[in-house]
Amino acid sequence: MSNPKTERVSEIDPVQGMIADRLARVVIDCDPAILSLLVVDSFGRVLKVARSSRLPAGEEASAEQVKAFGTVAKMIVGAANQASPLAGATEVVIGIFKHEKILLMNIQEYNVVMGLRLSRSASAEYVGERIRGLLASTQ
Repeated sequence: MSNPKTERVSEIDPVQGMIADRLARVVIDCDPAILSLLVVDSFGRVLKVARSSRLPAGEEASAEQVKAFGTVAKMIVGAANQASPLAGATEVVIGIFKHEKILLMNIQEYNVVMGLRLSRSASAEYVGERIRGLLASTQ
């Protein structure tokens, strides 16, 4: 016998799917530093993946890696939000790696997290502010 509550949780909300599509279209080419992005729902499920033509061939993540990154992105933002009573809600989390940067944006108005893969030389703060401006002007 199946559990209706579990089935509902596993279904992706079609409205969030449409929001994720729109976010990806607006964001993916707004800055040349953005190589790829994913949009994750409140359960850590990946709603949308978009890749820039600037992402070098052979550097795309596998489906398993994308799924794992979605879960990790949601966990990181959730953990960062534990400081919200003291510091306010988490807006972005930046990870700096040897060859690239990762920018996690908590898009509270849509209840999603957007993970962006950026070139190493990118100003993640600038890209984040640019995206916030774009989202504010398209609501």
